[in-house]
Amino acid sequence: MTERPLPDTPAAGCRCAARDAYASLYGQVERSLFAARQTDASLNELKRGFIQRFGITARRFNAVHMGREGKNDSIKARRPERIAELQTRIKKAQKTLDVLALRPGQAAKLHQKKRRLQILQCKLSAMQSDHKDGTVRLCFGSKKLFRAQFDLQSDGYVDHAAWKADWVDARCDQFFVLGSQDETAGNQLCQAKLQPDELLTLELRMPNFYEMEYGKRVRVTGVKFTYGHDKIIAALASSQRIASTTKAGKPTMKRIGSALSYCFVRDTKGCRVFVSCEVQPIEQSTSLKLGAIGVDINADHLAVSEVDRYGNLVRSLRINLYTYGKTTDQAKALIGDAAVMAADMSKAICKPIVIEKLDFSKKKAELEATH
Repeated sequence: MTERPLPDTPAAGCRCAARDAYASLYGQVERSLFAARQTDASLNELKRGFIQRFGITARRFNAVHMGREGKNDSIKARRPERIAELQTRIKKAQKTLDVLALRPGQAAKLHQKKRRLQILQCKLSAMQSDHKDGTVRLCFGSKKLFRAQFDLQSDGYVDHAAWKADWVDARCDQFFVLGSQDETAGNQLCQAKLQPDELLTLELRMPNFYEMEYGKRVRVTGVKFTYGHDKIIAALASSQRIASTTKAGKPTMKRIGSALSYCFVRDTKGCRVFVSCEVQPIEQSTSLKLGAIGVDINADHLAVSEVDRYGNLVRSLRINLYTYGKTTDQAKALIGDAAVMAADMSKAICKPIVIEKLDFSKKKAELEATH
């Protein structure tokens, strides 16, 4: 779910400046926490120290910790696939070497292929070692941009200062605001309020360090999410206070509802905000006992086939999908229309849609090894 880019106005510029300041502090805390977690210090000990050192709240520390853990988990989950890809590339590279060794006049090419094989083997060894030890390596700002400083002209930089400006921006281009179901509007630090015109106003609470410059809260008005806007409104409406009792048996009031977490991002399109919330599952209306609808994606159309519960073909049809020469938005619109047609067919006959899941990682690794 994403908000449309903020308009280019003085007020919007102020909001983006406040967002950049927030992101700068968040990035500094995140990088410091990543380094500190390599020590034997406990999380609670680090939390107390970071709150005092950076002047942040416990909620902001939790947001940084959750975001960092998410990156770590993503790297660890992806690593077995990357190891398998490297092994495939090494195997293919070795076969290429065996073929070149039998051909005369291939000494130069053979030498380069041997160098390439050695690089792949070193990468594999390091990755397997990290996987075994549970080590996670992160380059905040991306490895590609970091390496650009060693060849400034080729990467379009006048001098090192220009590169460093981009490097600093890339390391502070986003921040995460963690939500909770027991907080007002599902979030303590960023709250969305519904306006009469169905648009939202976001109120972001600034860290204490920036209150003098930007105020305690920064507002972003006229927010319309391009996807799931109604789901976000429903999540906001679920927030309410109910009577409860403490463990000691004393009456109290507590808040229940849906948690809404926000991620503010600066990219080439401007300042954007993404939000995640729990969505109630839709009641299933299809059954495999009735059969299925198979969809095959082709270059210029979708091939749709309906089968009965025994797998016998009932009917087939073609949904034209010409995206060649179209803009990105036009292609998305055409794909959306085709998907709606297939979904309407599924809903009408109560049969689920089946789509082939293709994995080209192995093929990609083999092709890269030959070049």
